[in-house]
Amino acid sequence: MSGVVIGAYADAAPAVAALSAAPEPRRAAVLPRSAVGDEARLALRDAGVECLTTLDGGGPADAAWLARELAEAQGWRLMDGAGGGGGGAAGDPGDVIGWYELRIVPRALTTDRPITRLHGARQYIASFNLLGQGRLNQRCGELLYERLADAGIAPDSAFDTVVCSESKAVGMVQVLVESFGLDRYVVLRKGLKNYMPRQPRPPLVEEAASITTAGAQSLVLDPLDLPLVEGRRVLLVDDVVATGGTVRAACRLLGRAGATVAATATVLLKGPEPEVPRLVVLARPLL
Repeated sequence: MSGVVIGAYADAAPAVAALSAAPEPRRAAVLPRSAVGDEARLALRDAGVECLTTLDGGGPADAAWLARELAEAQGWRLMDGAGGGGGGAAGDPGDVIGWYELRIVPRALTTDRPITRLHGARQYIASFNLLGQGRLNQRCGELLYERLADAGIAPDSAFDTVVCSESKAVGMVQVLVESFGLDRYVVLRKGLKNYMPRQPRPPLVEEAASITTAGAQSLVLDPLDLPLVEGRRVLLVDDVVATGGTVRAACRLLGRAGATVAATATVLLKGPEPEVPRLVVLARPLL
């Protein structure tokens, strides 16, 4: 992502003062974890400055290292005088190097996510894993429902069936479906299962590529779910769209099943907008 400037600071006040004048549309401050309380977070949000922090116990040197590392790896501009010297972090931080305040809806839902190195690459993401998180699934589902309703995307008028891919989005999609007053929805599986019928109609399989999955993966439509999508308009939902590989593969698979993807929705968009029908997004994070 271009158009980002990042710097390391001791606390929120100098970060706001320095970054407010930066010309880039996205501005990010790295602070020691201990310096980020409620007041600091509010000050950064009000100034439009994104908040990143060190791991627990990290100090100014660790913040400076984190700012430099992300600037180099992500292609961001390092704020003049705000990256410290050339020293590294105090010890090897491992693959998790800090925290990113993810502002899904700034005044309604924020959550700190671990900044994690992708295996085999010098590339980082703020890991957004909805599995095992009841309240986060509930709130994301409610907020996505509100955004879709505001856009006029509702059952009967815009779509007939909700479809998602397993597995991280399933809990959130359950909330979304219930909010729309629906019951059934379709989950595209990530592999063939022995219980899926092969006759008279076999499962539909589509190859997909994902930045967070090692190796090839497939999306599979159980033939028992075909009546729910065949000849119907689909709202395709995912938790994260990064490269767009999975959502495009899902569109191809649903097209082969005789469905029409009428709209697409995601909590997070982490890259360029893919060419998919009527995309609705809650947030576009830095990582």
